[in-house]
Amino acid sequence: MESPTAPVVKDRSSVAVGLTKLDPWARELIVDPLSKEPLTEGAAGDCLMSAYGRQYPIVDGIFDLRVLNNETTRDQRLWKEGQRAYENAARAAQSLDPPVDPVELDAMRRIYNDIPVEGDCLDVGGHQGRLRAFLAPDQRYISCDPFREVFHGVEHCPHLLKTYPFLLEPVNFVCCDAEFLPFRSCCFQTVHMRSVVDHFLNPELAFHEAYRVLRSGGSLIVGLFVEGGRTGQIGAMRRAKELAKAALPLVGVKRFEDHHIWHPTYDQLTRLVSDCGFEISSVRWQEGYAGGVCYIKGTKRLGVAKQRS
Repeated sequence: MESPTAPVVKDRSSVAVGLTKLDPWARELIVDPLSKEPLTEGAAGDCLMSAYGRQYPIVDGIFDLRVLNNETTRDQRLWKEGQRAYENAARAAQSLDPPVDPVELDAMRRIYNDIPVEGDCLDVGGHQGRLRAFLAPDQRYISCDPFREVFHGVEHCPHLLKTYPFLLEPVNFVCCDAEFLPFRSCCFQTVHMRSVVDHFLNPELAFHEAYRVLRSGGSLIVGLFVEGGRTGQIGAMRRAKELAKAALPLVGVKRFEDHHIWHPTYDQLTRLVSDCGFEISSVRWQEGYAGGVCYIKGTKRLGVAKQRS
C-alpha cells in the first residue's frame, strides 16, 4: 500500500488550518471553561468573549480556551516545563516520521474491541485525533488538547499518514485544559483519556470535569502506564533506573528528565476513578510494556458526594 500523497503547499500553517473544524453540533457545546456559560464571538472573529469580561483568542480557526498559563508555584512550573518538553518531543518525533509499530496498533485495536468507545466522544489529550482509527465512521467526536500546534507538519509525514490517512481530514478540535473543559454538562457518552492522566496538573479535577460533561450512564475510559503493573510491586531494577534518572539532571544531563506530574499505581488510579464518581466496569491490560499499561472503563454513578474525612 502506497503512502498518501501529501499536498504541495508553500505555507505549512495553511494545511493545519484545514485539518481542524467545529461542526455545528460541536460548536453548540462550547462554553466558558470557568463559568460554564455561553461565549459570544467577537465582531472581528478573532476571539470569544465571556459575559464577565474574559476573552479567548481564535488562532488559525482554533478556539484557544486554555486557562493554565502561570508559573508562579512549583507545581505550575513543573507542569509548564513538562508541557513544553512534551510539545518539543512531539515535534521532533513528527519530523523524523518513524513507522507506526503494527504490533502496538494491533494490541490497541484488541483493547478497543473489548472496551469500545461508544456514542458522542470527547477525547481529552486527544492530540491529532488518532483515536478515530477505532471509531465508527459517522461517530461524533471531539479532540481537545493544550497543544494548539499539534497539526502543523502532518502533511509531511508519509509513514504516519499511511497508518492514519484520515489525519488529512478535518477533525473537531478545541485547545483547552483537562481541568477546565469548555463544554456543557451532560453532553457526551464517552470521555477518553489515553496516556495523559500522568501529565495533568490536577488529575482529580480533570476526572471531576469528565464526570460533569458525561451523560447519566456515560463512560470514562482511561489508558495509562501504572507503576508496578497489576500488583503494584516495583522491582529493584526499576527502582534503580528511576533513581539514576532522577540524579542525572543534577549533573547536567537532562535527556532523561522526568516531566510527569504523577506516577500512580493501579490501586491509586482505580481509587481516584472511583472517588470521582465512576463505577469501574472493565479493566484490560495491553500486551507489551512489561504488563504495565492498563485500560479502565468507569461508568458515571449518579449521586457522587464529597468523601467524608
